[in-house]
Amino acid sequence: MYVDCFNELTKLFYAAQDGDDVCVVCFTDRLCAAPCVRLGCGHLLHYHCVRAVLEKRWAGPRIQFRFMNCPLCNVQMAHPGLLDLLDPLLALKNEVAQKANMRLEFDGLLGCPALTDPQSEYFGRLEDYAMDRYMYVLCNVCQKAYFGGESRCQMALQSVEYNAAELVCGGCSAPAGTEVCGRHGAEYLEYKCRYCCSIAVYFCFGTTHFCAACHDDFQRLVCLPRNQFPPCPPGPRATPGEGPCPLRRPHPPAGEEFALGCGICRNISTF
Repeated sequence: MYVDCFNELTKLFYAAQDGDDVCVVCFTDRLCAAPCVRLGCGHLLHYHCVRAVLEKRWAGPRIQFRFMNCPLCNVQMAHPGLLDLLDPLLALKNEVAQKANMRLEFDGLLGCPALTDPQSEYFGRLEDYAMDRYMYVLCNVCQKAYFGGESRCQMALQSVEYNAAELVCGGCSAPAGTEVCGRHGAEYLEYKCRYCCSIAVYFCFGTTHFCAACHDDFQRLVCLPRNQFPPCPPGPRATPGEGPCPLRRPHPPAGEEFALGCGICRNISTF
């Protein structure tokens, strides 16, 4: 959509915006200053601004998809001129949704109050609940989404200061000879954090798996003598934990690498 026909087309589509409105992506230029797209929701944005948002994708390590929504109405963006960027993102979103839904089922939460209580914000929104409850990260090697633990346990991963090269799934970081699940392959292979009883997200130095919190404190932890680690279950940053071990299986003490095995099969075996 170009400047000379902008106002006529906005009248044709009964849009609430006109060429004098500022683009709500860049907030610097008027809509008539550059070619625009009319998204499926009807809102108008600079074409190059929308493409920049989709190319940049989510901020931080955790995969999130809010950037794909219209900034004015929060409806998912849609336009034929954006399909080259939207199609792979929608495929990734579908992959994350499938994995999160599967984990929710294996955790026995399909009938939890968050989904069945009419007063809950997630009532009737199983997919949204699963994707908010569980955190997924994009593997730098295979470019597939892998499980990084429950969102509430990995809040430190919201930081945008991270090295994408250190985000490696269990299958791609497993040394030669590691036992692989005969049913699900290496895709769901998970490691515990070397320094606490959390699911690992980072793989650093070619040797060490970290959760988000321990990764932020790695300089202290790598120098900590093993006899100073608290007993199972140590919390993030090698702090004393309480209650049963969240990993729900025997494992070596903190300070050692340990593959937890296939995350899907591990969940099934706990019932």
